Amino acid sequence: MNKLSYFQLFSSASSTHAPDVVEESNRIFATHARKHALELDPSIVELQKYVEQPQNEFLRIYISNMLDEANQKSPINIKTPADFFQQLDNALHSYPKYDAQFIAALPFYAVLQPFMANKYGYFLFTNEQVRPYFSRILSVYHQKLAGTESLAYLNDSYGNWLSAEARQYLSLDESVYDPKLPHGGFSSWNDFFTRPFKDINKSRPIAANHTGKDIISPVDGQVWKISKQVQQKAAFAIKGEQYYLTDLLDEAKDSDLLTPFIDGLAVQVVLMPFNYHRWHAPVAGRIKDVKTVPGLFFAAPTPDQDYAASFPFLSHVNTRTIVFIEPQDERVGDIALIFVGLTEVSSCQATVKKGDTVKLGDEIGHFAFGGSTCCMLFEKAKISQLYITDNANLSDGGASPAGGKVSNIVQVRQTIASAL
Repeated sequence: MNKLSYFQLFSSASSTHAPDVVEESNRIFATHARKHALELDPSIVELQKYVEQPQNEFLRIYISNMLDEANQKSPINIKTPADFFQQLDNALHSYPKYDAQFIAALPFYAVLQPFMANKYGYFLFTNEQVRPYFSRILSVYHQKLAGTESLAYLNDSYGNWLSAEARQYLSLDESVYDPKLPHGGFSSWNDFFTRPFKDINKSRPIAANHTGKDIISPVDGQVWKISKQVQQKAAFAIKGEQYYLTDLLDEAKDSDLLTPFIDGLAVQVVLMPFNYHRWHAPVAGRIKDVKTVPGLFFAAPTPDQDYAASFPFLSHVNTRTIVFIEPQDERVGDIALIFVGLTEVSSCQATVKKGDTVKLGDEIGHFAFGGSTCCMLFEKAKISQLYITDNANLSDGGASPAGGKVSNIVQVRQTIASAL
């Protein structure tokens, strides 16, 4: 069974799934009862009241024009600002449904994607005054996904998350899961989403010939971009294709945490909702620092740019947790891991703290619900070889110039690089 890639799902250049997104948005709108404005969730009422303040006329214009532009492309049920706030509430009360294409599993993406792709939506979602309101909305959503009501689709009937099809698609039998218990033994949707492997050494083994200078992948996913000579800072505005350390790491240009990575190497991996969403230490070493940076949630670098093409940009501006590691083997050099939330994900949770010592492959944190991305930074002139590629045509393991095999699909604890 072929699994949908992030490019296929998130790229507006590929129109294959655009009608499916509109159809799912309309389904969500049609299956929820209309509420009075003050009956909406308090987090949405707060946003609505903020937008309605007299001094925020520009936000009201953004929303009205955003709706008009989206409906000119593909008519949807969201025609008015009142519809928009109602639909946000609908998404907030929608639980992820099993869908091999994963559109029905991402209600906020289905609702907001038509607006993320136009210039007025861009102005709205990149507005710093609006960001805290979306943060609260998603915080409420994550609380709901941690409650028992989120178990609605966690059963083995046809078309649900524990059905025979889904079990095969998700390789569910490798995970901690008991088909004899109600809801597979899971206490909530997030409990299901962050499920561990029954035996990680069997499902994601570390190579037997691993040496101290080898580096393993901290996550499952698809290699999206490999960038050499990472820049210290942006000369002007951040562009979607480059990495800038001051913004990416939220550090001053002369920070001791930042300077090792100037002109270094960046590798970005993106995760789909079907991927394993726990993080593991790529090397043995000491945690130099851990911090979470609040950021945006539904932004793109420019209006009309493919969301899929914007992952480097999103790594600079979205909510993210950054883990700095000093490897035990000095040949490797410093490593920074930036775990970035996308769309529904705004919960990036480290389980290590500054000063902790980690062994190779130890669990160090996890994402809560949704798709997400991890950007790895390596110290300048420390890496001798990568066994991965950002060439999608080699995703099944094409030949490298040296005759070895490279892949743009990685699994956690797989060897992806070696130091000099």
